[in-house]
Amino acid sequence: MSRQPVGPAALGRGAATVEQHRETHRRFRRRAVFGGLMLAVVAGMFGWRLASLQLLEPERFVAHGEAQRIKTLRLRAGRGAIVDRNGVDLVLSVPGQSMIANPRRVEDPVRAARALAQVLGADPEVLERRISSDKSFVYLGRQVDLEVAEAILALEISGVYAQEEWERIRPGGDSALSILGRTDIDSIGISGIELVYDGPLSGTDGERKFEMGMRGASIPGGEYSVEPACNGRTLVLTLDRALQFEAERLLLERVEAVGAKGGVLVAMHPATGEILVSATVRRSADGVVRISSEHLAVTWTYEPGSIIKPLTVSAILDRAVAAPDTVREVPPRLKVHDATFSDSPFHETVELTLADIIRRSSNVGTILWAQDLGAEALHEQLREFGLGSVTDLDFPGEASGILHPAGRWSGTSLPTIAIGQGVSTTPLQMLVAYSALANGGVRPAPTLVLGTRDDDGVFEPRRPGPSLSVLPAAVAAEVVGMMEQVVASGTGTRAQVSGYRVAGKTGTAWKVLPAGGYGSKGNRSYVASFAGFLPAEAPRLAVIVVVDEPSGEVYSGGRVAAPVFAEFARFAVRQLRIPSADERVEADREGRVMALTPARHAILREAAEASRLEQSGELVAASATSG
Repeated sequence: MSRQPVGPAALGRGAATVEQHRETHRRFRRRAVFGGLMLAVVAGMFGWRLASLQLLEPERFVAHGEAQRIKTLRLRAGRGAIVDRNGVDLVLSVPGQSMIANPRRVEDPVRAARALAQVLGADPEVLERRISSDKSFVYLGRQVDLEVAEAILALEISGVYAQEEWERIRPGGDSALSILGRTDIDSIGISGIELVYDGPLSGTDGERKFEMGMRGASIPGGEYSVEPACNGRTLVLTLDRALQFEAERLLLERVEAVGAKGGVLVAMHPATGEILVSATVRRSADGVVRISSEHLAVTWTYEPGSIIKPLTVSAILDRAVAAPDTVREVPPRLKVHDATFSDSPFHETVELTLADIIRRSSNVGTILWAQDLGAEALHEQLREFGLGSVTDLDFPGEASGILHPAGRWSGTSLPTIAIGQGVSTTPLQMLVAYSALANGGVRPAPTLVLGTRDDDGVFEPRRPGPSLSVLPAAVAAEVVGMMEQVVASGTGTRAQVSGYRVAGKTGTAWKVLPAGGYGSKGNRSYVASFAGFLPAEAPRLAVIVVVDEPSGEVYSGGRVAAPVFAEFARFAVRQLRIPSADERVEADREGRVMALTPARHAILREAAEASRLEQSGELVAASATSG
């Protein structure tokens, strides 16, 4: 049987089938290669990522993971207290309550805002915007009263909580506010001592770390660490709170009584420069006299008037231009260039010693001796006393005053500056200068801080500033003797303190008007002052009192400021236990009287009672029983 040849039709169908299989195979192979390449690329990427995680940047990713599961809470350091020289609290921090919310957990923001607004006394729309935000933490009220916090928590609003914060308080109210200053709501110093010593007062914050799970709860046995906060140090000031209260009380009464614009009283220990009191009061726009928040003792400059005359006389004595008993003829008026200077009250031409000139506060006599002294010598002496420069107090906003170089003085500068016009100072500058006279010619560096104390009670004293010798002790003693006569029988008799020798000087200065010049008689403003110290033979207290713009017929320093000095000094000698002349006697002298504070009296009473019990045997028996 012979084969029949394959026909063209059958051959075409077979070839087409084979070709289709080949094309399918090629497509599969291409897809397989592409898929393999893709898998290789993906595997390479995973490999590169794995190498990156394990080898190149492991620390970064470990830290990222820890950040997700490790929570760090800041532990706020307690701000240190500020106390006076006797340890009495002036400023301290106490726990307070702030209301916070997690808006993500507040179910009905509108209703919650209305309820919260009624308790907080806030705008409901503002509260609604806060608790409707996408944040997880917002403040509703900072440092609210405890009653307010309890009322809000009683509402039981979901997502609203109370958070404890430190609140800064001053137990004495506004007393010494100008010195202490303020903090902001986060307890950061923004003025005064709070600002200057913000670092040591703030301390160092700590932190607490713990491991948390998916829902934010801490994991028992997980990672945990605590770095405790280091609380701020307690700042011990040189101030005496009892003296500060009394000074402010006296100033408030006096400024009100004489219709003045304000007043300043500063007291210090003349040997150490420790400021015991710095009180400032001002009459506000509503006419009420209040304790001021501005430390005008160092920020306010004024023309001091006649209290500068002891400084002028010290230069005259130091340069041997005259002696305290040197006599010269003093006319009632003196013309210098285009200005005429006169004495008040009016007198005929008289012969006065240099001591009499100071005792009577003669402008003409002082100018005559200043002309013999010369401008350069006067300028040099005033600069040595500290005028024209800031003190070593290092207080924010302290003014330097104005004392131009002698080369820039006009024809009338010498006579005006010699009597305290044409030169501006701060009350503290004048008190430091008077302290130099009281301290045997050595100018102390003023300070407000004794030191700091840590939580364990360890005290670290502040290094005192440098003292500067500005005058021979013998010359200073002569000036002090002349100033004693001012208080004994001169213009400062109202500054006398029974039992104490007081040295001081009155001042009644013309005040520069806002438009310039000093005005004319009947249209002038005055600054009345008195500066002095006691006991004159061994000074332990130096005080300056300045009353700004007393009104009416009573405006002189001897009648306005000197009585305040005397009243304050009478209180201060008891508080500081400065014995009078009668008290500085032999211990066995019959009828001896001791100056006692209430605290000292209590100590002596307890000691006497203990002595009585010991003598009667009761104390011994009690000790045996307790043992």
